[in-house]
Amino acid sequence: MNTRDLEYFISLTELKVFSKVAEEFKVSQPTITFALQRLEKEMDAKLIIRHRTHGELIVTDSGKQLLNHARAIIRHFDVAKRNIANLKAKKVSIGLPPIIETRYFPTIAQHLKERKLLNSIITYEYGSETTKSALKNGELDLALLGSNNPLEDPDIETEEIERIPFCAYVSKDHPLANEGKIHFADLAKEDFVLFKQGFTQNESFNQLAKRNSFHPNVIFRSNETNNIMSLISNNVGVGFFNSLVQVPDGVVKLEFLDEDMPMFVTNLVYLKSHYFNDFQKEVLDVIRESLKR
Repeated sequence: MNTRDLEYFISLTELKVFSKVAEEFKVSQPTITFALQRLEKEMDAKLIIRHRTHGELIVTDSGKQLLNHARAIIRHFDVAKRNIANLKAKKVSIGLPPIIETRYFPTIAQHLKERKLLNSIITYEYGSETTKSALKNGELDLALLGSNNPLEDPDIETEEIERIPFCAYVSKDHPLANEGKIHFADLAKEDFVLFKQGFTQNESFNQLAKRNSFHPNVIFRSNETNNIMSLISNNVGVGFFNSLVQVPDGVVKLEFLDEDMPMFVTNLVYLKSHYFNDFQKEVLDVIRESLKR
């Protein structure tokens, strides 16, 4: 079995036409036929059959079972190729969600520079959920990741850094600005300006809204913390962040009085299957030391 045969098979289950698969991969149609025959011989099972009346291709139960594994195999193979490319190039790709980057990376960068390792770092700035997906897809060697409460994923090695509470952020002119501490339910009738999809804060926010039995009126979303803070300052809406964010002039941070509030947990993470060579171990150790300080 080779990975190319699996790629042909995956495409065949999707396109259902041999000629289209051949065209997609720029090979002859018999190449696709022979690949399917090799897989069926290897699996000792019929994977795809042609409907006698309509000529339509039907994926058998055995084919559906192989399809699940084939996609996983191709995904892991792609991860391996990316990881090996970084090993050869002496590079380490790190995912840094924006708020986490602001808090931790200046110190990390300082220590990496002292060890003459900073120019070996490639950084990617995504939200925590997007960062996690990129890590699992092999686009990143490691990441600083935010999660709602302790991160539990069987594929990911997690080293917890710290736990940070969530807060509400309002304009200094907002009626709640002088309260200092509020309950989440006090925000039921407010307009909100929040992050777009891919940020961990959204999950905690939605959990709290559901717990307090109201449907929040989100009037604007952005990927940029500064954009959201500017809107909050102008009293366009209320924001919801962890308490790591820097509070600009014109914005007031309000703590929550609710019991059993979700926490924003920061983690150093990498795939359990990832192999770190001596160079990458050195980078990882410097990052660990920086986070302890």
